[in-house]
Amino acid sequence: MKKIIIFLICLQIISPVFAQDKNFSAGQLENEIKQNIQKAYAASVRIINLDRAGQKIGSYFSGVVIDAEGHILTAGHAINPNSLYVVTFPDGREFKAKGLGVIHTIDAAMIVITDKGKWPVAKMGWSSLLEPNMPCLSISYPGSLTATKPTIRLGYIAELKYETGFMRTTCLMEPGDSGGPVFDLKGRVIGTHSRISFRTDVNLEVPVDNFRKYWTALTTPAIHTAFITEDKFKVDKKVEQVAPIQQMERLISSFETQDLAFRKDVFMVKDSMNASILSTLVDLKGLVPESNLKGKSFFVSKSSMIGSNPRVEMADGGMVSAKILSRDEANDLVLLQIPQEIEGGINLSTIKIDYTFDKLGSILISPKPHAEGELSVLGNMQVKIPKSAAAYLGVGISFMTEDHTIVASGLYPLVSQKTTKPNDIAVMDVLKKINNRPILTVEDVPDELSKYQTNDSVTFQYAKKSGALYTQSFILKRRSVRTSSQDDKFMDGVSLRRDDFKEVLVHDGQLKPSECGGPLLDTKGNFYGINIARLSRTSSLAIPAPMVVRFVKGIL
Repeated sequence: MKKIIIFLICLQIISPVFAQDKNFSAGQLENEIKQNIQKAYAASVRIINLDRAGQKIGSYFSGVVIDAEGHILTAGHAINPNSLYVVTFPDGREFKAKGLGVIHTIDAAMIVITDKGKWPVAKMGWSSLLEPNMPCLSISYPGSLTATKPTIRLGYIAELKYETGFMRTTCLMEPGDSGGPVFDLKGRVIGTHSRISFRTDVNLEVPVDNFRKYWTALTTPAIHTAFITEDKFKVDKKVEQVAPIQQMERLISSFETQDLAFRKDVFMVKDSMNASILSTLVDLKGLVPESNLKGKSFFVSKSSMIGSNPRVEMADGGMVSAKILSRDEANDLVLLQIPQEIEGGINLSTIKIDYTFDKLGSILISPKPHAEGELSVLGNMQVKIPKSAAAYLGVGISFMTEDHTIVASGLYPLVSQKTTKPNDIAVMDVLKKINNRPILTVEDVPDELSKYQTNDSVTFQYAKKSGALYTQSFILKRRSVRTSSQDDKFMDGVSLRRDDFKEVLVHDGQLKPSECGGPLLDTKGNFYGINIARLSRTSSLAIPAPMVVRFVKGIL
């Protein structure tokens, strides 16, 4: 009898998290996500090249520190052996590093910190012990954000071997994430970001066991090709495992009750051109005198998607003309009013959201009026989205890895601009300076543009293939730049207005541009903000709730 009891106790101790689907708890999953972030976040780093003069150049990518010696796992396509790099931790500390081994066939590489110091490290897991539907987290630096802190995305293991040995997950990835870590729910590295597909559920990762298999080669500064020596290693099968969760494929179904309850506060708005966007019904009791509210209802939505004659769709399908009370250009918000009362709404007078570190990883819901809501996790906070070089300047910016130059990758002139001169800026011209500021990284241009207002003039210095330098002045104008879906590498597309925000929340909800304007809430119904834009493949943006409250209070 004692042996049976001991056996059962042992089973309890070694039983994996979420071992049985019938015992699945969404609340427990959220707790596990947040615990994982506490362990893994600090070791997830941002990396950029250094030139011979010690200047940062090019574009940023990602990695993860895995030992006290400063070894960092990253992407093979981003690294050159013996090249110099700067590694930035989420706490802002920077260390110099150098490139080690590169194996392009598996897109794996290492760099090592060369400065002295102590830094947080993440443990390596075992990719050979993974199973489909195991939850996982990405903590890395997507290129569409200029954030100095990493962004978190939730997903699950979809396939252990998808193409040429890569692992497929549903953790959204884009350029800049390259080399960034994927963690299990114990905060252990199980892979690194490699490449993406047109489909958002195809995100290919380098299994972490590949780094063990080729440790000797990867710690030797060289590009390794044929006949690479393999190291022997033994999988630790006693390690605590995280079991698959079948609900990961349809996680929103675990929040059906909340989703249906939140749906009543979301309404579709159409303008005279029949373009549609979502809006959020808001309850203004406690903010303005109740006498001002009788016979009226109020909605907050995305201003740039609403024309001069908006109509709000009611629950019965009827359309009611709305009056525009005010627009907030900086935050792309609009306040609408209709001449009838609707019960409910987000009570803006009770908003007390404090955006602290422990909110990262919170499970969020973006409800829709006629369909299942979109599930996401809070990935980043207090992020600034600068003016886009394409949308304001009319010049796309790219980094050329071959010669470490920043070039014009696209031109988006104003509709009224019909004539060009022989020496005007052209695609593949090398960009040298903006307002006498040297252009060394892809972030230098949008950062400089954010110092100026629309209709201000800026100067650009650029070089032709001949080496001749030219300087041209540009007036900053709002351009509707429709980048191709192939460029964005996902099907839904991005919002036309998705930049020049002073502060936003970032989450990984896969919202279509027409699904912005609605509320972003946690599973307890706390209002986090208004979904304002689909920024990129990985990220949707929301205006934080306190800023929404300030906007409304300043009007009524």
